[in-house]
Amino acid sequence: LAAWAAVLSRLSGQDDLVIGVPSANRGHRQIEELIGFFVNTLALRLDLSGKPSVSELLERTRRTVLAAQEHQDLPFEQVVEIVQPPRALDHTPLLQVMLAWENNAVGALDLPG
Repeated sequence: LAAWAAVLSRLSGQDDLVIGVPSANRGHRQIEELIGFFVNTLALRLDLSGKPSVSELLERTRRTVLAAQEHQDLPFEQVVEIVQPPRALDHTPLLQVMLAWENNAVGALDLPG
């Protein structure tokens, strides 16, 4: 996420970015066994001002993500209602880019010969 933010910042020339990330939204034991799509979008506002070092950017990103996860039960639609951003049909409110990390690590591939 921090690397994606750094790339977007350089490409856009902006140092204040909002990146969406999906959240499984299954934090309650009552819905763990239900079948369905419960994903919520977290809008993460990342500050890249002051040309932070890599370690500083990682720490800022970490703090932002942890703070957002504390409120992950609040539906994205309600966040939009609260913030009331200007609306347009050509893009989504609050964010225009998302990052969905899928960690599909595969074990070592050992081939004979």
